[in-house]
Amino acid sequence: MPHTASRYQQDLGFTDGYFYISAATFIASASAVLTRNAASDFSYNLGSSLGPITLSAPLSEGTLVRTGFGEDIQEQFGGTGIPGSAQPQVYRPDVIPAMSAIQQITPRTALKVKGFKPISIEVIYQITVANLTTHNVRVDKINHGNQATDTITSMIADGANGLSKTFGTAATSKYVTLVPFPAGQQIYQITDLANIWAEITVTTPASSLYRLYAIVVDVEFNYN
Repeated sequence: MPHTASRYQQDLGFTDGYFYISAATFIASASAVLTRNAASDFSYNLGSSLGPITLSAPLSEGTLVRTGFGEDIQEQFGGTGIPGSAQPQVYRPDVIPAMSAIQQITPRTALKVKGFKPISIEVIYQITVANLTTHNVRVDKINHGNQATDTITSMIADGANGLSKTFGTAATSKYVTLVPFPAGQQIYQITDLANIWAEITVTTPASSLYRLYAIVVDVEFNYN
């Protein structure tokens, strides 16, 4: 494209982003040991007859969040998406919606959203010898304010959410369980002074063993 002193401002995000939260990032509420099982193989290991133990990790720590900005170009394209976005977020290149004249001259009503949108998490874990008693996951967002009470919003409600309690048939087998964010929480994160936390709660009965390896966060992102 030709040189320009302006910005390239992309409305549509990419849906193939992810970031990996290793076991080393997690904090344990009680007796659990971060263990080097082998080269590049780390996990939080829980023994038998423990729990409930909660393993917590920040999902957005160190991730670039943007609060949005106004347009600095003359063209003002409308659309049926969220305010401030030129097209619906579900837009596909092969189904370009019609644009009326009024859409082209109507100013945006909100800042253009940028940064990342959480879509789902993938929990990587292992269960051996016997089934678990409890295996829950939750995701919450905490917002801080100056001389204000923190606000905590549930993004994935506390529950099994598809996590297995059943021990694997092979000693080395792992589960990878996809847990989607509800549609109402699949939105771009535009809040500063905030963080997203995931918590996994586990109870092991006698003889059951558990390992938590990582959480992978699947995101849509737009930084252009």
